[in-house]
Amino acid sequence: MNMWNLFEKKERKEEHRIFSCSIHDDVKILGHVFHGLKDIQAYVEMTKYDGGSGDACDREPEKKGKVHVGELWMRYPCFDSSDYLYENRAYQNFIFRDRPITSLDMKHLEKLPTHMNTKRLDASVPEDMLPMVYYEGDGDTMWVAI
Repeated sequence: MNMWNLFEKKERKEEHRIFSCSIHDDVKILGHVFHGLKDIQAYVEMTKYDGGSGDACDREPEKKGKVHVGELWMRYPCFDSSDYLYENRAYQNFIFRDRPITSLDMKHLEKLPTHMNTKRLDASVPEDMLPMVYYEGDGDTMWVAI
């Protein structure tokens, strides 16, 4: 198991910042203010199921703007038929670009080291993959790296 040192410098021109905030908080990413997690989800234009064999799929975003969002997600584990019927939570990793998201962006995201609950966000994320947001699917906290 790897131990991740958030303060270790890895030949970066500029150290990125990782912080947590409420899923209801406004977050400014690439000059655009997202009004919480639901607003981020509304901008997703490409999505990929983590571990799925298929390619990322284009999706018509509910909202459009100058910032483009890609999502790598995995459904919460289901153990019985009731779970399959009612479980709607998912682990979600989001990437942001000032240009349309490409399938190559999604492949790079999927290849990042995976931590518990399909989390890709940590201090070792290369600068070209930032900014990113991670949500564990439950609770009030999301993680942001800029």
